[in-house]
Amino acid sequence: MTLSTQEELKKLGIGRKIRSFREEGDMTLEDLAQKANITAALMSQIEQDVVPPTLATLINISHALGKGMDSFFVKDEVMEKVEVTRTNERLSVSRSRESDTTRMTYNFQALSYRLKDKQMETFFVEFDSTVEENPVPLSHEGEEFCYCLEGEIEFITDDRKIRLTPGDSLHFYSNVPHVLRGVGPGNPKAVFVLLPDKEG
Repeated sequence: MTLSTQEELKKLGIGRKIRSFREEGDMTLEDLAQKANITAALMSQIEQDVVPPTLATLINISHALGKGMDSFFVKDEVMEKVEVTRTNERLSVSRSRESDTTRMTYNFQALSYRLKDKQMETFFVEFDSTVEENPVPLSHEGEEFCYCLEGEIEFITDDRKIRLTPGDSLHFYSNVPHVLRGVGPGNPKAVFVLLPDKEG
């Protein structure tokens, strides 16, 4: 399912789960926002399911709460030891340019969210390269792997600019401030594998 409206976003309830975990941990909204490197105002919007978080922000939130990212996507308490996710079972969040100050426009789908005690986070990402955007560089702890499936994707850091084409892959430490965006015609697609630093 694609969550592109506030009503649909509330069905998945990522923000509601974040707030519940935060309150269970006796953490203030301001404390969580600071640890996630976002403003308290944006954190409030995320918790109210008004604005969907970016992948980087969701990683920082999960790290601050001591939870796996699967905790925000799983629909029930049943966690599997072997998981198969069919195409129609992917959980998807669409982000528009107006969502927040990062100004990213893309759709990401959780490819795995029921596996018990997993270390990796896997996502299918589709960029909208038709929108002019100047996203703010983001960073988080851990490692990140990107495999370009379709179109062209640009990876930008302070001192490097790398363009990926279909079949190319990229592996980097996520604490390097970076931007990943689609370029060229169409909607570039990629698979991302994230390994958050759960020890930090």
